[in-house]
This record gives sequence, structure tokens and C-alpha cells, in this order.
Amino acid sequence: MSERPLFRAMDPSDVRRGQLAAVVVEQLEALDDLGEDARTEETRPVLGKLGEAALALALSLDSDLGRLAELDRQFELLGSLLDVPRRLGAAGETTLAVRLAEALKFCAPDDMNGQIALAFAQAGERARALELVTSNLETAREPFISEFRAGDVYRELGEADAAEAYYRRSLELAGSAQGRSEAALRIASLLIDTGREADAVAFLSEQRGADSVKRPSERVPANSKGEAHTSLPRVGRNDPCPCGSGKKYKKCHGA
Repeated sequence: MSERPLFRAMDPSDVRRGQLAAVVVEQLEALDDLGEDARTEETRPVLGKLGEAALALALSLDSDLGRLAELDRQFELLGSLLDVPRRLGAAGETTLAVRLAEALKFCAPDDMNGQIALAFAQAGERARALELVTSNLETAREPFISEFRAGDVYRELGEADAAEAYYRRSLELAGSAQGRSEAALRIASLLIDTGREADAVAFLSEQRGADSVKRPSERVPANSKGEAHTSLPRVGRNDPCPCGSGKKYKKCHGA
């Protein structure tokens, strides 16, 4: 009787997915190394490699959430991966942005539908972008996300009033402290970008007051020292900041 091997050989597909995930992380770090002031001609080659690796990774997952969760545990890449379509669209890589968002719909359908609309807005295709916004709002599984992304689209199109209206609607629909914080940060950053700093300060003060009167089930847990955590989104420090700045959370509101 032959003995069983002590270890099972790793599935070649798992090895390939791990390699692709490592490339995604490598290219994300390369973009960080270039810095926020890097010129488009410097970032575009890196973004191209990032987009191709992210697309290959997404397709290799074959809509398997378990495989994605395992890779996220190993590489902590989910938040950054879901933000790649936006970054590609901002760099003018519309086709790749849309293809990647389509491939990631299995894990975040409303978010990716919203990012497809955003990619067309970033490309200046207003009619197509707004057509998708309407469709996304009508078919949303999570209305908060679709309203939030609608705000992103209108903001990209330079229609601040409409963007603010959608962001405020997403704030009303948010069912969690994290969702409210994400919407609040988006609204505040929009107010600042449009020269309404005083309004942004007043708005954030109002939101802090509202957050201090939470239902017991929504209260933010205390840390090991008995201090309450802040109400900012519980995102990974290497994930994109939900305020929309394009910076990592650790270099923005998580600093």
C-alpha cells in the first residue's frame, strides 16, 4: 500500500492567480512610487500593465468569490483592485477600464456598473455616461452605491449641483456608518473643490453631531483602550480613500 503524500501539489491555476495578484500589487506600488505629481506619460505605461494584470486576474477568478477572498487575505488588494477601472478611465484607457469593470461585476455589480458610466464620463461621452446612470439607478441592487456613483459621474462632467444632489441622496440611503462616512467625505470634498470651504466645515460638523446619536446597534466599538474609534470608513490603509482624492487612505483621511 503506497503512502499518501504529505502535501498536496498546488493547483497550477492557483499559482497563476497568485502570480497575477503579485503583479497587480507590484504595479500599484510602482504607481505610488511615481508620486501624485507624476506626468501622464510616466503613469500611463504603469497603468497599462496594472490594467492588463488586473483584467487577467479578474478573468482567472471565473466569478468565484471564494478565490477572490483568498487572494485578498493574502495580498490585501480588493479595495485597490476595485478602484483600478476609475484610475484607467482617468488616464484615458476607457476600453480597458470598461473591460475590467465588466470582469469584476461578479463581486461588486452596482459599483462596477457605476464605474463603467464614470469611464465614459471621463472620456467626455456625456450622453452615454448619463444613459448608463439612468439604467444603473433603475436596476440597482444597492441604491446607495448607484446614487453615489451617479454623483461621481456628474462631478466628472462638471455638473456640481447634480453631483451634490446624488451624493446627498446616497447619504440618505446609506445603511451603515461606513456608507454615511463615504458619502459625507464625497460631499465635503465636492464643496471644497467648488470653493465652499465654510459650507464643508459646517456640513462635517453637522455630520459629526448626527453620528454621535447613533442607534445602539450602530455605535462604533471602542478600541483596546476603551476609546471610541472614529466614524471614518473602515477601509484598508492601502485602499483608495473614499473621499475621491485618488490618494491612498493612509495618506489622506487615514493619516
